[in-house]
This record gives sequence, structure tokens and C-alpha cells, in this order.
Amino acid sequence: MNTHFTREVAALLPMRLLLFPVVLLAACTSDGPTEPTVDGLLIQEIILMGDDGSYAYSHRDHWHGAPVVREGQEAGFDLWFSEIQLPADDHDPPPTESWISLADHPEYSVHVVIEDPSLARWTGTSSRGSLEGQLAGASRMSFVVRRGPTTIYEAPPLNFRVREPAE
Repeated sequence: MNTHFTREVAALLPMRLLLFPVVLLAACTSDGPTEPTVDGLLIQEIILMGDDGSYAYSHRDHWHGAPVVREGQEAGFDLWFSEIQLPADDHDPPPTESWISLADHPEYSVHVVIEDPSLARWTGTSSRGSLEGQLAGASRMSFVVRRGPTTIYEAPPLNFRVREPAE
């Protein structure tokens, strides 16, 4: 057995053990892929403010509120974003002074994907949109904010409902 090689490996072992916590700490302090800071803009939450005064807002991994639209009609929404993420046990909307509009940031776009596109259609810009009810039912939609090809923020799926037409 080569004892010289064994002593060299044994001598390197303490250095490897010291390096592991440093690498682990560096990996754990990352913001992650869905919330990087790009040109000073950090998006933590999204707020949909309905033309009728209703609102829905994302809170970490879920939403508070859910849009409702009638079949054959549309509901308009202003899209706001917040750089503040409230604690997990605080279920209030982000303070309005933290709200920002992407209208002032033309390099950003908002992509909306509806899980069941036969129920509704979303049209709009990065600061305003409308949900058009096509068929009564319930589904989910996802909001993704991008700067060019880079995903800056992805909200959890938002439940919505399309009601039958009013009689």
C-alpha cells in the first residue's frame, strides 16, 4: 500500500471539510431564479386591481382574492408589482407606497398563461389587462414577468371563475 499517497489525502481532508460549509452558505444566500435584481428592480408580489374595485394579490406561494368575470363579458385590471414581500404570517396586501407599474419600465413584459383557454382569454400590456369570459367554469392563470428572455418573477397560479351570463 502506498502510505505516501494516503498521508497526502488525509492532509487534504480537513481543508475539504472547511470548504464544504463555505460553498453551502454561498448557495443558500442566493435570491433564486424567480427574484433576481435586474437594474435595481426586484419584484416580490403582484397586485391585480379590478376596475370594479376588487383586487387580488400574490403572497409568496398563493393568492388572496380571485377574479370573477361573466361569460361573454370582460373585466379590466391594472397590474401593480411590489418590491416588498411581507412575512408568511402577514396576509395583508403590500403597502400601496411599495407598488410600482411596469409602464415606466418598457424593457419588461408580462406573459399570462391560462390553464384552460376555452374558459377565458387574457389580453393586455405589462401594466393593464382584461380577462374575457368565454365559457362558464373555473381555471387558473399564471403571470410571468420577463426582461428580454430572462424570467424576473413568476407568480403562483391564480384561480379565477367565469360565471354564466346574467339573465
